[in-house]
Amino acid sequence: MKKLISKIITVSCVMLLSATVSAKTISIESLNAKSTVKIKLYVLDCGTIQARDMSLFNPLLSTRKPMNMAVPCYVIKHPTKGILVWDAGLQDDIAKSSHGVEAHQGVFHLTVKRTMLSQLKEIGVEPKNVTYFAPSHLHLDHSGNANYFTQSKLLMQNSDYQLAFSKDAAKYGFDVNHYFELKSAEHVPLNGDYDVFGDGSTIILSTPGHSPGHQSLYLKLVKTGDVILSGDLYHFAENRANYGIPVWNDKKQTIQSFAKIDHILDNTSASLWIQHDPEEAKLKNMSPNFYD
Repeated sequence: MKKLISKIITVSCVMLLSATVSAKTISIESLNAKSTVKIKLYVLDCGTIQARDMSLFNPLLSTRKPMNMAVPCYVIKHPTKGILVWDAGLQDDIAKSSHGVEAHQGVFHLTVKRTMLSQLKEIGVEPKNVTYFAPSHLHLDHSGNANYFTQSKLLMQNSDYQLAFSKDAAKYGFDVNHYFELKSAEHVPLNGDYDVFGDGSTIILSTPGHSPGHQSLYLKLVKTGDVILSGDLYHFAENRANYGIPVWNDKKQTIQSFAKIDHILDNTSASLWIQHDPEEAKLKNMSPNFYD
């Protein structure tokens, strides 16, 4: 276990970066501004991770209690400005194994019941027609099918992008095999928050800590209300409640990101969607149904 942790734990300092857009923080006023743009949000089932050692996500938790964590992917359809895919789940190839596969020396067990590709087809989306692809980060359960989106604009914080194609990728738990084809994709080098469609409906929030360029997504849904897709800032409700910090996180960055999201939640009407939380996942209206 110590060998695993030392392999995937992140170093505490952030790389010095160049060629990024100016750092930007979206204001609370901008987040509170009403949107009349009727985007649609689809929630796809992109697998399940059985985590067998929960102390990796919070050292204060018991190591004996496994958890089957949800692995969703999301599709956001804008009425006039295209399609955004948020996260790419576990690899579709895992679906070929009826019993799933082991990962990280048996610490995780991965299963996929329905492929991402089949679910995209069900809602009339072909990867080549996806306008933007934005992974919250590039761990295996968020980048498994990333190579589908080589023709999309890649929306990533430049800190993660630079690491992803460097010799240090594995130190951050990134497996380049899952996303190597994105090297040829057009990359919008983010350094902070970013308004995806330029109309305030869909905003990437910089929330580093789980990876140097980890990001979350703020959506303004006209009927449903505002929601924040948390990526891996939190993994399940208990860790959100007690601010548990996974062993591989940068602690200082994570605490700052917790504070940022708390500030947004305290000062907007947004609801927090914890992507991996298994109980929350049971309540979601899954694709081909959608939120609007």
